[in-house]
Amino acid sequence: MEVRTITIRQTQCLLEYLGYDPGPIDGLDGANTRDAVKAFQAAEGLTVDGVAGVQTGKALLDAVANGRVYKPPDGAGSGDNVEAVGDAAQYLRADGCYHIPRGVEVRLTKNFMASEIHCQGKGCCTESVISKRIMDLAQEIRDDLGEPLCIGTAQGSGYRCKAHNAAVGGAGNSLHMISDAVDLHYSDPAKLKAVVLRHLKDGEVGLYKWGCHVGRWDRGYVSQFYK
Repeated sequence: MEVRTITIRQTQCLLEYLGYDPGPIDGLDGANTRDAVKAFQAAEGLTVDGVAGVQTGKALLDAVANGRVYKPPDGAGSGDNVEAVGDAAQYLRADGCYHIPRGVEVRLTKNFMASEIHCQGKGCCTESVISKRIMDLAQEIRDDLGEPLCIGTAQGSGYRCKAHNAAVGGAGNSLHMISDAVDLHYSDPAKLKAVVLRHLKDGEVGLYKWGCHVGRWDRGYVSQFYK
């Protein structure tokens, strides 16, 4: 049997992102979680024992990083064809961020909906917080690109509360936690990166197989620019 190297909660989040059903994201090694691990192991040609050990944990992380199973949630992919629900202005606070109760859907920009940035953790927070400036930047990039972009994923590509960020293995100083980052999913990451760099003046951009991570520095963070 493999030795476990990632937490059960992280395992559950990764499995859910990949389309498996681990049951509640509760950090408990229940039957649903073990069955989901076994199904993933069988699909990957790994030893089927229901434990996310060294090899299985690496395979889970690689699958998510490679984006090979990523599928935009219903209605996501730009919000182009989603009917506006409610007024985002009512959720805009003095800190320059939208504070949107979980489950509430509003149009944040012309092409992006609140459902794309909501924290994807379960039972961990009551609202999602995203800065207006990062959403305006995402819209600028979308307008320049001229094609649909998707922010939302089951792992959380907009706002992540501290608990969910830890559960999915996010960096301890992730800009997703302070409302100033989005992950833009697009079929041609290099093309997207070129567009991002035309608009991002001070922040970070990371190039991945699924698209680009885009963040803006604020609130005490040392300014750095990653290309």
